[in-house]
Amino acid sequence: MQHSQTAVLVAGGGVTGLTTAAYLAARGVPTVLVERRPSPSPHPRARGFNPRAVEVLRAVGLEAAVTEASRGFDGHTLRARVRSLTGAEVLRHDLPGGADLVGLTPCRWALLSQDRLEPLIRARAEELGADVRFGTELTAFRQDDDGVTAQVTDRATGRVTEVRAAYLVAADGPRSIVRERLGIPVRGRWGLHHQLSIVFDADLETPLRGRRFAICQVRNDAVEGLLVHDDTLRQGTLYVRFDPTADGGVTAFTRERCAELVRAAIGDPELPLTIRDTQPWELSAVTAARFREGRVFLAGDAAHVMPPVSGFGASTGIQDAQNLAWKLAAVVSGEAGEALLDSYEQERLAVAALTVDQCRRRVTGGTGFAAPQRGEGILDDLTLTFGLRYRSSAVLDDGADPDVPAYGPAELTGRPGTRLPHVWLRHLGRRISTLDLPVDGPVLLTGPDGAGWRTAADEAGLPLVVLDAHTDPDGGWERRYRAAPGEAILLRPDGYVAWRSPAPDAVALATAADAVRGRTGAVPGRAGQWR
Repeated sequence: MQHSQTAVLVAGGGVTGLTTAAYLAARGVPTVLVERRPSPSPHPRARGFNPRAVEVLRAVGLEAAVTEASRGFDGHTLRARVRSLTGAEVLRHDLPGGADLVGLTPCRWALLSQDRLEPLIRARAEELGADVRFGTELTAFRQDDDGVTAQVTDRATGRVTEVRAAYLVAADGPRSIVRERLGIPVRGRWGLHHQLSIVFDADLETPLRGRRFAICQVRNDAVEGLLVHDDTLRQGTLYVRFDPTADGGVTAFTRERCAELVRAAIGDPELPLTIRDTQPWELSAVTAARFREGRVFLAGDAAHVMPPVSGFGASTGIQDAQNLAWKLAAVVSGEAGEALLDSYEQERLAVAALTVDQCRRRVTGGTGFAAPQRGEGILDDLTLTFGLRYRSSAVLDDGADPDVPAYGPAELTGRPGTRLPHVWLRHLGRRISTLDLPVDGPVLLTGPDGAGWRTAADEAGLPLVVLDAHTDPDGGWERRYRAAPGEAILLRPDGYVAWRSPAPDAVALATAADAVRGRTGAVPGRAGQWR
Protein backbone atom coordinates (compact mmCIF):
# COMPACT_ATOMS: atom_id res chain seq x y z
CA MET A 1 0.00 0.00 0.00
CA GLN A 2 1.29 3.45 -0.92
CA HIS A 3 1.18 6.33 1.56
CA SER A 4 0.82 10.07 1.03
CA GLN A 5 0.03 13.21 3.02
CA THR A 6 -1.98 16.33 2.32
CA ALA A 7 -3.64 19.12 4.27
CA VAL A 8 -7.16 18.55 2.95
CA LEU A 9 -8.72 15.53 1.25
CA VAL A 10 -11.87 16.23 -0.76
CA ALA A 11 -14.18 13.32 -1.59
CA GLY A 12 -16.33 14.08 -4.63
CA GLY A 13 -15.52 15.70 -7.95
CA GLY A 14 -18.78 17.49 -8.68
CA VAL A 15 -19.15 21.24 -8.74
CA THR A 16 -18.89 21.62 -4.93
CA GLY A 17 -15.84 19.40 -4.48
CA LEU A 18 -14.01 20.96 -7.42
CA THR A 19 -14.74 24.49 -6.18
CA THR A 20 -13.47 23.54 -2.72
CA ALA A 21 -10.24 22.20 -4.23
CA ALA A 22 -9.77 25.26 -6.43
CA TYR A 23 -10.37 27.67 -3.55
CA LEU A 24 -7.97 25.81 -1.24
CA ALA A 25 -5.29 25.54 -3.92
CA ALA A 26 -5.59 29.25 -4.67
CA ARG A 27 -4.63 29.87 -1.06
CA GLY A 28 -1.68 27.51 -1.15
CA VAL A 29 -3.31 24.66 0.78
CA PRO A 30 -2.10 21.19 -0.32
CA THR A 31 -5.28 19.46 -1.51
CA VAL A 32 -6.12 16.03 -2.94
CA LEU A 33 -9.51 15.45 -4.55
CA VAL A 34 -10.79 11.94 -5.33
CA GLU A 35 -13.80 11.12 -7.50
CA ARG A 36 -14.99 7.60 -8.25
CA ARG A 37 -16.15 8.44 -11.79
CA PRO A 38 -13.43 8.21 -14.45
CA SER A 39 -14.45 11.59 -15.89
CA PRO A 40 -17.02 14.33 -15.26
CA SER A 41 -20.59 13.30 -16.01
CA PRO A 42 -21.73 14.02 -19.58
CA HIS A 43 -25.30 14.50 -18.32
CA PRO A 44 -26.29 18.22 -18.25
CA ARG A 45 -27.80 17.99 -14.72
CA ALA A 46 -27.91 21.46 -13.09
CA ARG A 47 -28.43 24.27 -15.59
CA GLY A 48 -27.92 27.85 -14.46
CA PHE A 49 -25.73 29.22 -11.67
CA ASN A 50 -26.86 32.37 -9.95
CA PRO A 51 -24.76 35.56 -9.72
CA ARG A 52 -23.72 34.84 -6.12
CA ALA A 53 -22.20 31.53 -7.24
CA VAL A 54 -20.43 33.35 -10.06
CA GLU A 55 -18.99 35.77 -7.49
CA VAL A 56 -17.39 32.79 -5.74
CA LEU A 57 -15.93 31.54 -9.03
CA ARG A 58 -14.69 35.08 -9.70
CA ALA A 59 -12.65 34.83 -6.49
CA VAL A 60 -10.63 31.94 -7.96
CA GLY A 61 -10.14 33.58 -11.34
CA LEU A 62 -12.88 31.73 -13.20
CA GLU A 63 -15.39 34.45 -14.04
CA ALA A 64 -13.97 35.20 -17.50
CA ALA A 65 -13.90 31.52 -18.52
CA VAL A 66 -17.41 30.94 -17.18
CA THR A 67 -18.73 34.04 -18.93
CA GLU A 68 -17.19 32.93 -22.23
CA ALA A 69 -18.59 29.40 -21.86
CA SER A 70 -22.01 30.89 -21.10
CA ARG A 71 -21.98 33.35 -23.99
CA GLY A 72 -24.20 31.17 -26.14
CA PHE A 73 -26.84 31.31 -23.41
CA ASP A 74 -27.09 35.11 -23.43
CA GLY A 75 -30.76 35.89 -23.60
CA HIS A 76 -31.85 32.47 -22.31
CA THR A 77 -33.78 34.14 -19.50
CA LEU A 78 -37.39 33.25 -20.22
CA ARG A 79 -39.36 31.14 -17.77
CA ALA A 80 -42.73 30.14 -19.14
CA ARG A 81 -45.62 27.72 -18.94
CA VAL A 82 -46.87 26.46 -22.29
CA ARG A 83 -49.13 23.85 -23.81
CA SER A 84 -46.15 22.87 -25.96
CA LEU A 85 -43.28 24.69 -27.64
CA THR A 86 -45.41 25.15 -30.74
CA GLY A 87 -48.59 25.70 -28.73
CA ALA A 88 -50.04 28.47 -26.62
CA GLU A 89 -48.12 30.26 -23.85
CA VAL A 90 -50.01 30.34 -20.57
CA LEU A 91 -47.62 32.72 -18.80
CA ARG A 92 -44.06 34.01 -19.03
CA HIS A 93 -41.54 35.63 -16.70
CA ASP A 94 -37.85 36.56 -17.03
CA LEU A 95 -35.03 35.68 -14.65
CA PRO A 96 -33.77 38.62 -12.56
CA GLY A 97 -31.02 40.38 -14.44
CA GLY A 98 -29.89 43.67 -15.94
CA ALA A 99 -31.34 46.51 -13.90
CA ASP A 100 -32.39 44.07 -11.15
CA LEU A 101 -28.72 43.33 -10.39
CA VAL A 102 -27.28 46.86 -10.66
CA GLY A 103 -25.84 47.87 -7.30
CA LEU A 104 -25.90 44.29 -6.04
CA THR A 105 -23.16 42.49 -7.94
CA PRO A 106 -20.68 42.85 -10.79
CA CYS A 107 -21.60 39.32 -11.91
CA ARG A 108 -24.42 37.91 -13.98
CA TRP A 109 -26.16 34.57 -14.32
CA ALA A 110 -24.09 31.75 -15.81
CA LEU A 111 -26.70 29.80 -17.73
CA LEU A 112 -24.46 26.99 -18.91
CA SER A 113 -25.08 23.43 -17.73
CA GLN A 114 -23.10 21.58 -15.08
CA ASP A 115 -21.39 19.27 -17.57
CA ARG A 116 -19.80 22.36 -19.15
CA LEU A 117 -18.93 24.11 -15.88
CA GLU A 118 -17.21 21.23 -14.08
CA PRO A 119 -14.32 20.84 -16.58
CA LEU A 120 -13.57 24.56 -16.23
CA ILE A 121 -13.36 24.33 -12.44
CA ARG A 122 -11.31 21.13 -12.62
CA ALA A 123 -8.80 22.72 -15.00
CA ARG A 124 -8.49 25.77 -12.76
CA ALA A 125 -8.06 23.66 -9.61
CA GLU A 126 -5.28 21.67 -11.28
CA GLU A 127 -3.68 24.85 -12.61
CA LEU A 128 -3.60 26.21 -9.07
CA GLY A 129 -1.92 23.04 -7.79
CA ALA A 130 -4.70 20.75 -6.55
CA ASP A 131 -4.11 17.01 -7.03
CA VAL A 132 -7.34 15.92 -8.78
CA ARG A 133 -7.78 12.14 -9.16
CA PHE A 134 -10.80 10.98 -11.14
CA GLY A 135 -11.39 7.23 -11.23
CA THR A 136 -10.32 7.07 -7.59
CA GLU A 137 -12.75 6.22 -4.80
CA LEU A 138 -12.68 6.93 -1.07
CA THR A 139 -13.20 3.43 0.32
CA ALA A 140 -12.44 3.85 4.04
CA PHE A 141 -11.52 6.53 6.55
CA ARG A 142 -10.99 7.02 10.25
CA GLN A 143 -10.23 10.13 12.23
CA ASP A 144 -8.35 10.96 15.41
CA ASP A 145 -7.52 14.14 17.27
CA ASP A 146 -4.81 15.13 14.79
CA GLY A 147 -6.26 14.23 11.41
CA VAL A 148 -7.97 11.77 9.09
CA THR A 149 -6.50 8.60 7.63
CA ALA A 150 -8.23 7.52 4.43
CA GLN A 151 -7.89 4.72 1.94
CA VAL A 152 -8.48 5.61 -1.69
CA THR A 153 -8.69 3.02 -4.45
CA ASP A 154 -7.82 3.41 -8.11
CA ARG A 155 -10.88 1.84 -9.75
CA ALA A 156 -8.99 0.85 -12.90
CA THR A 157 -6.04 -0.92 -11.24
CA GLY A 158 -7.36 -1.72 -7.77
CA ARG A 159 -4.31 -0.05 -6.23
CA VAL A 160 -4.97 1.27 -2.72
CA THR A 161 -3.27 4.38 -1.32
CA GLU A 162 -3.43 5.54 2.27
CA VAL A 163 -3.81 9.31 2.50
CA ARG A 164 -3.21 11.16 5.74
CA ALA A 165 -4.94 14.56 5.85
CA ALA A 166 -5.62 17.17 8.47
CA TYR A 167 -9.25 17.44 7.28
CA LEU A 168 -11.72 15.60 5.05
CA VAL A 169 -14.40 17.41 3.03
CA ALA A 170 -17.26 15.14 1.94
CA ALA A 171 -18.81 16.47 -1.26
CA ASP A 172 -19.85 13.01 -2.41
CA GLY A 173 -23.45 13.64 -3.37
CA PRO A 174 -27.00 13.18 -2.07
CA ARG A 175 -26.47 9.60 -0.85
CA SER A 176 -23.13 10.50 0.70
CA ILE A 177 -21.21 7.45 1.87
CA VAL A 178 -19.22 9.64 4.26
CA ARG A 179 -22.37 11.07 5.84
CA GLU A 180 -23.86 7.60 6.23
CA ARG A 181 -20.69 6.16 7.79
CA LEU A 182 -20.60 9.04 10.26
CA GLY A 183 -24.20 8.27 11.21
CA ILE A 184 -25.40 11.82 10.51
CA PRO A 185 -29.17 11.81 9.95
CA VAL A 186 -31.03 14.07 7.54
CA ARG A 187 -34.15 16.11 8.14
CA GLY A 188 -36.81 16.53 5.52
CA ARG A 189 -38.19 14.22 2.90
CA TRP A 190 -36.59 12.03 0.28
CA GLY A 191 -38.55 11.33 -2.87
CA LEU A 192 -41.06 14.16 -3.01
CA HIS A 193 -41.29 13.05 -6.62
CA HIS A 194 -39.45 10.57 -8.81
CA GLN A 195 -38.14 12.22 -11.95
CA LEU A 196 -36.73 11.02 -15.25
CA SER A 197 -34.36 13.21 -17.27
CA ILE A 198 -34.61 12.54 -21.00
CA VAL A 199 -31.71 14.02 -22.99
CA PHE A 200 -32.42 14.27 -26.71
CA ASP A 201 -31.09 15.69 -29.97
CA ALA A 202 -33.49 17.55 -32.26
CA ASP A 203 -33.66 20.73 -34.32
CA LEU A 204 -35.47 23.11 -31.97
CA GLU A 205 -34.96 26.36 -33.85
CA THR A 206 -38.36 26.34 -35.58
CA PRO A 207 -40.52 25.37 -32.55
CA LEU A 208 -38.66 27.88 -30.35
CA ARG A 209 -39.78 30.70 -32.66
CA GLY A 210 -36.99 33.01 -31.59
CA ARG A 211 -37.54 32.47 -27.87
CA ARG A 212 -34.74 31.40 -25.55
CA PHE A 213 -35.84 29.64 -22.37
CA ALA A 214 -34.10 29.29 -19.04
CA ILE A 215 -36.79 26.73 -18.30
CA CYS A 216 -40.16 25.90 -19.79
CA GLN A 217 -43.02 24.14 -18.03
CA VAL A 218 -45.08 22.02 -20.41
CA ARG A 219 -48.57 20.82 -19.61
CA ASN A 220 -50.93 19.15 -22.06
CA ASP A 221 -53.02 15.97 -22.33
CA ALA A 222 -50.03 13.83 -23.35
CA VAL A 223 -47.21 15.09 -21.15
CA GLU A 224 -46.45 17.26 -18.16
CA GLY A 225 -42.89 18.21 -17.36
CA LEU A 226 -40.05 20.69 -17.66
CA LEU A 227 -38.16 21.36 -20.87
CA VAL A 228 -34.77 23.02 -21.30
CA HIS A 229 -32.55 23.45 -24.34
CA ASP A 230 -28.89 24.28 -24.92
CA ASP A 231 -27.34 27.13 -26.86
CA THR A 232 -26.96 25.11 -30.08
CA LEU A 233 -30.75 24.71 -30.21
CA ARG A 234 -30.10 21.09 -31.16
CA GLN A 235 -30.08 19.44 -27.73
CA GLY A 236 -32.64 19.49 -24.96
CA THR A 237 -33.69 17.75 -21.78
CA LEU A 238 -37.24 16.87 -20.78
CA TYR A 239 -37.91 16.17 -17.10
CA VAL A 240 -41.00 14.08 -16.38
CA ARG A 241 -42.39 12.51 -13.24
CA PHE A 242 -42.86 8.76 -12.86
CA ASP A 243 -44.27 6.38 -10.27
CA PRO A 244 -41.71 3.73 -9.27
CA THR A 245 -44.51 1.51 -7.90
CA ALA A 246 -46.48 1.48 -11.16
CA ASP A 247 -46.20 -1.40 -13.63
CA GLY A 248 -42.72 -1.34 -15.05
CA GLY A 249 -41.66 1.71 -13.04
CA VAL A 250 -38.90 3.55 -14.84
CA THR A 251 -38.39 0.63 -17.24
CA ALA A 252 -41.74 1.51 -18.83
CA PHE A 253 -40.01 4.57 -20.28
CA THR A 254 -38.54 2.90 -23.33
CA ARG A 255 -36.70 4.91 -25.99
CA GLU A 256 -39.87 4.89 -28.06
CA ARG A 257 -42.00 6.11 -25.15
CA CYS A 258 -39.49 8.84 -24.33
CA ALA A 259 -39.49 9.99 -27.95
CA GLU A 260 -43.30 10.23 -27.85
CA LEU A 261 -43.15 12.39 -24.71
CA VAL A 262 -40.53 14.71 -26.19
CA ARG A 263 -42.53 15.17 -29.39
CA ALA A 264 -45.67 15.90 -27.33
CA ALA A 265 -43.76 18.51 -25.31
CA ILE A 266 -42.48 20.16 -28.48
CA GLY A 267 -45.81 19.87 -30.21
CA ASP A 268 -44.65 18.17 -33.39
CA PRO A 269 -45.55 14.44 -33.67
CA GLU A 270 -43.31 14.01 -36.73
CA LEU A 271 -40.19 15.78 -35.42
CA PRO A 272 -37.01 13.78 -36.12
CA LEU A 273 -35.10 13.25 -32.87
CA THR A 274 -32.68 10.95 -31.11
CA ILE A 275 -32.86 9.97 -27.43
CA ARG A 276 -29.30 10.29 -26.13
CA ASP A 277 -29.69 9.30 -22.50
CA THR A 278 -32.17 8.85 -19.67
CA GLN A 279 -31.48 9.19 -15.96
CA PRO A 280 -33.90 8.59 -13.07
CA TRP A 281 -33.52 10.65 -9.90
CA GLU A 282 -35.41 11.74 -6.82
CA LEU A 283 -36.69 15.24 -6.24
CA SER A 284 -36.00 15.61 -2.53
CA ALA A 285 -35.81 18.28 0.17
CA VAL A 286 -33.46 17.25 2.99
CA THR A 287 -30.77 18.83 5.14
CA ALA A 288 -28.17 17.00 7.20
CA ALA A 289 -28.60 17.40 10.95
CA ARG A 290 -24.91 18.28 11.25
CA PHE A 291 -22.38 19.58 8.74
CA ARG A 292 -19.37 18.56 10.82
CA GLU A 293 -18.14 15.54 12.72
CA GLY A 294 -14.71 16.23 14.19
CA ARG A 295 -12.33 16.77 11.27
CA VAL A 296 -14.86 15.79 8.62
CA PHE A 297 -17.13 18.34 6.94
CA LEU A 298 -20.16 17.88 4.68
CA ALA A 299 -20.71 20.19 1.71
CA GLY A 300 -22.97 20.45 -1.33
CA ASP A 301 -25.49 17.66 -1.90
CA ALA A 302 -23.89 15.61 0.88
CA ALA A 303 -25.13 18.33 3.26
CA HIS A 304 -28.38 19.38 1.61
CA VAL A 305 -30.56 18.26 -1.28
CA MET A 306 -33.14 20.63 -2.71
CA PRO A 307 -35.55 20.65 -5.63
CA PRO A 308 -33.87 22.15 -8.74
CA VAL A 309 -35.43 25.60 -8.66
CA SER A 310 -33.74 28.78 -9.96
CA GLY A 311 -30.30 27.19 -9.77
CA PHE A 312 -30.22 27.23 -5.97
CA GLY A 313 -28.98 23.64 -5.50
CA ALA A 314 -25.57 23.78 -7.16
CA SER A 315 -25.18 27.49 -6.37
CA THR A 316 -25.64 26.76 -2.66
CA GLY A 317 -22.97 24.04 -2.89
CA ILE A 318 -20.53 26.48 -4.49
CA GLN A 319 -21.09 28.88 -1.59
CA ASP A 320 -20.55 26.04 0.91
CA ALA A 321 -17.19 25.50 -0.77
CA GLN A 322 -16.09 29.09 -0.35
CA ASN A 323 -17.31 29.39 3.24
CA LEU A 324 -15.50 26.23 4.32
CA ALA A 325 -12.37 26.65 2.20
CA TRP A 326 -11.36 30.11 3.40
CA LYS A 327 -11.72 28.92 6.99
CA LEU A 328 -9.73 25.73 6.39
CA ALA A 329 -7.05 27.76 4.62
CA ALA A 330 -6.79 30.18 7.54
CA VAL A 331 -6.54 27.34 10.06
CA VAL A 332 -4.04 25.26 8.06
CA SER A 333 -1.79 28.30 7.57
CA GLY A 334 -1.88 29.12 11.28
CA GLU A 335 -3.59 32.47 10.71
CA ALA A 336 -6.70 31.30 12.56
CA GLY A 337 -7.52 29.00 15.42
CA GLU A 338 -9.53 25.80 14.95
CA ALA A 339 -12.52 27.41 16.67
CA LEU A 340 -13.14 29.28 13.41
CA LEU A 341 -14.22 25.98 11.83
CA ASP A 342 -17.20 25.82 14.21
CA SER A 343 -18.71 28.73 12.30
CA TYR A 344 -19.04 26.69 9.09
CA GLU A 345 -21.90 24.61 10.43
CA GLN A 346 -23.34 27.56 12.36
CA GLU A 347 -23.62 29.57 9.16
CA ARG A 348 -24.20 27.14 6.35
CA LEU A 349 -26.62 24.74 8.03
CA ALA A 350 -29.12 27.51 8.77
CA VAL A 351 -28.76 28.95 5.26
CA ALA A 352 -29.12 25.52 3.64
CA ALA A 353 -32.20 24.62 5.70
CA LEU A 354 -33.85 27.90 4.70
CA THR A 355 -32.98 27.45 1.02
CA VAL A 356 -34.18 23.84 0.96
CA ASP A 357 -37.46 24.93 2.51
CA GLN A 358 -37.85 27.78 0.02
CA CYS A 359 -37.27 25.45 -2.93
CA ARG A 360 -39.71 22.92 -1.48
CA ARG A 361 -42.35 25.64 -1.11
CA ARG A 362 -41.85 26.71 -4.72
CA VAL A 363 -42.31 23.16 -5.99
CA THR A 364 -45.22 22.12 -3.79
CA GLY A 365 -46.90 25.49 -4.33
CA GLY A 366 -46.42 25.35 -8.08
CA THR A 367 -44.54 28.68 -8.18
CA GLY A 368 -40.99 27.51 -8.73
CA PHE A 369 -40.55 26.94 -12.43
CA ALA A 370 -42.48 29.28 -14.65
CA ALA A 371 -44.15 31.92 -12.50
CA PRO A 372 -42.90 34.77 -10.35
CA GLN A 373 -42.49 33.70 -6.74
CA ARG A 374 -45.56 34.38 -4.68
CA GLY A 375 -47.35 32.83 -1.79
CA GLU A 376 -47.13 32.88 1.96
CA GLY A 377 -43.62 32.44 3.33
CA ILE A 378 -41.87 32.55 -0.05
CA LEU A 379 -38.89 34.90 -0.37
CA ASP A 380 -38.17 36.45 -3.74
CA ASP A 381 -35.18 35.13 -5.71
CA LEU A 382 -32.96 38.18 -5.14
CA THR A 383 -33.47 38.04 -1.38
CA LEU A 384 -32.66 34.33 -1.34
CA THR A 385 -29.60 34.90 -3.54
CA PHE A 386 -28.03 37.95 -1.92
CA GLY A 387 -29.82 38.66 1.36
CA LEU A 388 -29.14 35.58 3.50
CA ARG A 389 -27.83 36.33 6.97
CA TYR A 390 -25.21 34.51 9.02
CA ARG A 391 -25.27 34.25 12.80
CA SER A 392 -22.16 32.62 14.22
CA SER A 393 -19.07 32.98 16.36
CA ALA A 394 -17.38 34.64 13.33
CA VAL A 395 -19.94 37.47 13.20
CA LEU A 396 -20.41 40.18 15.82
CA ASP A 397 -23.68 42.08 15.56
CA ASP A 398 -25.84 44.29 17.73
CA GLY A 399 -28.65 41.78 18.11
CA ALA A 400 -31.08 43.69 15.87
CA ASP A 401 -33.81 41.79 14.00
CA PRO A 402 -33.06 38.44 15.69
CA ASP A 403 -35.83 36.64 13.78
CA VAL A 404 -34.95 37.95 10.31
CA PRO A 405 -33.12 35.26 8.27
CA ALA A 406 -32.67 37.39 5.15
CA TYR A 407 -33.01 40.93 3.84
CA GLY A 408 -34.43 42.23 0.59
CA PRO A 409 -32.15 44.06 -1.88
CA ALA A 410 -33.20 47.53 -0.69
CA GLU A 411 -32.29 46.58 2.89
CA LEU A 412 -28.77 45.35 2.07
CA THR A 413 -26.53 48.03 3.52
CA GLY A 414 -23.66 46.00 4.94
CA ARG A 415 -25.20 44.73 8.17
CA PRO A 416 -23.05 42.26 10.13
CA GLY A 417 -23.72 38.72 8.96
CA THR A 418 -24.73 39.75 5.44
CA ARG A 419 -22.79 39.84 2.20
CA LEU A 420 -21.40 43.31 1.57
CA PRO A 421 -23.21 44.83 -1.42
CA HIS A 422 -21.03 45.44 -4.44
CA VAL A 423 -19.60 48.93 -5.01
CA TRP A 424 -17.19 49.87 -7.78
CA LEU A 425 -13.86 51.23 -6.53
CA ARG A 426 -10.78 52.72 -8.15
CA HIS A 427 -7.56 50.97 -7.11
CA LEU A 428 -4.11 51.40 -8.65
CA GLY A 429 -5.68 52.75 -11.81
CA ARG A 430 -8.09 49.80 -12.10
CA ARG A 431 -11.81 49.49 -11.56
CA ILE A 432 -12.48 46.76 -9.01
CA SER A 433 -15.40 45.62 -6.90
CA THR A 434 -15.48 45.64 -3.13
CA LEU A 435 -15.90 41.87 -3.56
CA ASP A 436 -12.32 41.73 -4.84
CA LEU A 437 -10.77 43.28 -1.72
CA PRO A 438 -10.44 40.49 0.88
CA VAL A 439 -8.22 38.16 -1.13
CA ASP A 440 -5.96 36.70 1.55
CA GLY A 441 -7.75 37.55 4.77
CA PRO A 442 -10.10 40.02 6.49
CA VAL A 443 -9.96 43.68 5.49
CA LEU A 444 -11.06 46.80 7.39
CA LEU A 445 -12.99 49.36 5.34
CA THR A 446 -13.54 52.93 6.46
CA GLY A 447 -14.81 56.19 5.05
CA PRO A 448 -13.11 59.48 4.16
CA ASP A 449 -12.80 60.53 7.82
CA GLY A 450 -11.59 57.15 9.04
CA ALA A 451 -7.90 57.94 9.57
CA GLY A 452 -8.39 57.27 13.28
CA TRP A 453 -8.72 53.58 12.47
CA ARG A 454 -5.20 53.25 11.08
CA THR A 455 -3.42 52.55 14.36
CA ALA A 456 -6.13 50.11 15.50
CA ALA A 457 -5.96 48.29 12.16
CA ASP A 458 -2.16 48.02 12.35
CA GLU A 459 -2.35 46.63 15.88
CA ALA A 460 -4.93 44.06 14.76
CA GLY A 461 -2.85 43.11 11.71
CA LEU A 462 -5.56 44.20 9.27
CA PRO A 463 -5.18 45.96 5.91
CA LEU A 464 -7.08 49.26 5.94
CA VAL A 465 -8.91 50.43 2.82
CA VAL A 466 -10.18 54.02 2.87
CA LEU A 467 -13.21 54.72 0.68
CA ASP A 468 -12.90 58.39 -0.18
CA ALA A 469 -13.55 60.57 -3.22
CA HIS A 470 -10.56 59.03 -5.01
CA THR A 471 -11.15 55.33 -4.31
CA ASP A 472 -14.95 55.53 -4.10
CA PRO A 473 -15.89 58.05 -6.80
CA ASP A 474 -19.55 56.95 -6.86
CA GLY A 475 -20.01 57.58 -3.14
CA GLY A 476 -20.97 54.01 -2.34
CA TRP A 477 -19.75 54.29 1.25
CA GLU A 478 -22.48 56.70 2.21
CA ARG A 479 -25.06 55.89 -0.49
CA ARG A 480 -24.96 52.06 -0.49
CA TYR A 481 -23.75 51.31 3.03
CA ARG A 482 -25.41 54.30 4.73
CA ALA A 483 -22.16 54.71 6.60
CA ALA A 484 -20.83 57.75 8.45
CA PRO A 485 -17.48 59.17 7.24
CA GLY A 486 -15.59 57.75 10.24
CA GLU A 487 -17.37 54.41 10.47
CA ALA A 488 -15.63 51.08 9.80
CA ILE A 489 -16.67 47.70 8.40
CA LEU A 490 -14.70 44.48 8.96
CA LEU A 491 -14.99 42.40 5.79
CA ARG A 492 -14.30 38.65 5.77
CA PRO A 493 -12.57 36.75 2.92
CA ASP A 494 -15.96 35.49 1.66
CA GLY A 495 -17.32 39.03 1.26
CA TYR A 496 -19.48 38.90 4.39
CA VAL A 497 -19.49 41.64 7.02
CA ALA A 498 -18.14 40.42 10.35
CA TRP A 499 -18.51 43.60 12.36
CA ARG A 500 -19.29 47.29 12.12
CA SER A 501 -18.52 50.25 14.37
CA PRO A 502 -19.42 53.97 14.18
CA ALA A 503 -16.14 55.28 15.62
CA PRO A 504 -12.56 54.08 16.19
CA ASP A 505 -12.35 51.52 18.98
CA ALA A 506 -9.13 49.49 19.12
CA VAL A 507 -10.37 47.05 21.76
CA ALA A 508 -13.60 46.27 19.93
CA LEU A 509 -11.73 45.87 16.64
CA ALA A 510 -9.25 43.47 18.22
CA THR A 511 -12.15 41.41 19.57
CA ALA A 512 -13.82 41.36 16.14
CA ALA A 513 -10.58 40.40 14.41
CA ASP A 514 -10.10 37.57 16.92
CA ALA A 515 -13.62 36.32 16.14
CA VAL A 516 -12.88 36.18 12.41
CA ARG A 517 -9.65 34.34 13.21
CA GLY A 518 -11.19 31.89 15.64
CA ARG A 519 -8.98 33.01 18.49
CA THR A 520 -9.66 31.99 22.08
CA GLY A 521 -11.64 34.58 24.01
CA ALA A 522 -13.44 36.09 21.04
CA VAL A 523 -17.17 36.04 21.69
CA PRO A 524 -20.11 37.55 19.83
CA GLY A 525 -20.70 41.05 21.12
CA ARG A 526 -22.40 44.32 20.41
CA ALA A 527 -21.27 46.58 17.63
CA GLY A 528 -22.21 50.15 16.80
CA GLN A 529 -25.53 50.92 15.12
CA TRP A 530 -25.62 51.61 11.41
CA ARG A 531 -27.87 54.05 9.65
